[in-house]
Amino acid sequence: MNSSAPGTYSWSYSIRANFYALTPAETYYENVWQVPNMVAKALPVMILMSVIEAVILKLTNRNDNWRLHIAVLNYSSGGLSEALNNFVFRGAELSLYIWVYDNWRLSCLAWDSLYTYFLALLGVEFCFYWWHRASHETALMWAAHSTHHSSEDFNMTVTARTSWTMRPFKWVFFLPLAFLGLPPPIFLIHQHLSYIYAGWTHNETVPKLSKVIPGLGHAIEFVFQTPSHHRVHHGANKYCIDKNYGQTFIIFDRLFGTFAEEREDEPLVYGTLGQVEHNSAIMIHVSPWVELWQKTRSMTTFGDKVRALFYGPGWAPGKPRLGDPADVPDVRGRKKVQLHLPAWFSVYMLANSALVFFCYPEMMGRIKDAGPWLPLVTLAYMFLSFTALGGLYDGRRYGAVLELLRLLLFFGLSYWHPMFGSATAVRRVSWMNLLSLLIWPVVAILTFRRAEKSSKTEPQPGEAAKRK
Repeated sequence: MNSSAPGTYSWSYSIRANFYALTPAETYYENVWQVPNMVAKALPVMILMSVIEAVILKLTNRNDNWRLHIAVLNYSSGGLSEALNNFVFRGAELSLYIWVYDNWRLSCLAWDSLYTYFLALLGVEFCFYWWHRASHETALMWAAHSTHHSSEDFNMTVTARTSWTMRPFKWVFFLPLAFLGLPPPIFLIHQHLSYIYAGWTHNETVPKLSKVIPGLGHAIEFVFQTPSHHRVHHGANKYCIDKNYGQTFIIFDRLFGTFAEEREDEPLVYGTLGQVEHNSAIMIHVSPWVELWQKTRSMTTFGDKVRALFYGPGWAPGKPRLGDPADVPDVRGRKKVQLHLPAWFSVYMLANSALVFFCYPEMMGRIKDAGPWLPLVTLAYMFLSFTALGGLYDGRRYGAVLELLRLLLFFGLSYWHPMFGSATAVRRVSWMNLLSLLIWPVVAILTFRRAEKSSKTEPQPGEAAKRK
């Protein structure tokens, strides 16, 4: 057993975990249950870097690159994804990997071998590259992955904007490693380290390394994924489309022709090509699937319906598999959708979103003793809560109604199905929700006024048809 990993709060270990800089010996584990929670170990430094990034953006008058409601939305989305994974799937993908490894592996690689370390390092990246590329080149998978790309801000909080509808697709791409005989604990820790490394690449504050440290910076950018490379991947500019798929390395993009260098003469615009702004942690996941369903239904032949699902998201009848590059819109100069909210309302949304998010780590701390139903009740409450809060952010009337239901439901659940393990936590959250209940009438009035204003500014169906 590897006993070299220090405690969760070792800053040295946390820093090195964030940059995939653990020694090979620190990644050697014989059994899956021995692998530590790497995200928890890396979290202190991840949070610190995110705070530093936000401060730098503030001091350099780039407030538009870090907006509070987008950050709240990103973390809410990540909380839902992780809760669904741990409360429902409960490691099902890893169990399938272990089953393939136990029954179908072609070789038996040593878990404490340097050779195995490098195979895992490159193997996980290679499989990730092809999963990521397929997510952009297949409409069915893009409907899930586009959630991550739908943010018009690009900063470290976007790392948390993961999709809970991607789970049925992703795990399949890593099964070849099980066939090759990569031990499950080694696969698991390298998959975690690869994910953690991606955190620092989601930012605009780190310039091109080749400009900061010539020579060494060029070498790093030739081999590794960097913030500059990943900014290109998230850009909606024409030269950025379907480029730079790597997570830790950039070498496979160079090998397979999907690499693009960041241009200094063209400011990047983030988001998707057909950007539809949602401020709901539910709608950013659901709306791409609605769009795909509508596109598929609009096809007149069975073959085109199949192609609408499995060809690229830009495909149309008579076009190449990935669509016609000439049809890609020019988004340069596109303005971000702004959401102007009273300060008190932003504080209300931040506090309540944080309390709902807290349901996830609190339940994870006692999930082994919670039984099968309590985590599912917690997950259902989180979905209801983020639907309500998202409706409030979007200025929808249903948001105000569901918010009242959410606040009242919490007190009933606290009695029948306590979502928090300690009486102190229940008491503190109850006081916060009671305060929110008292403020709710004001929240409802603001939301209904925003909904009325929005309905007056939206074009009528007849007017929209004329504009088309």
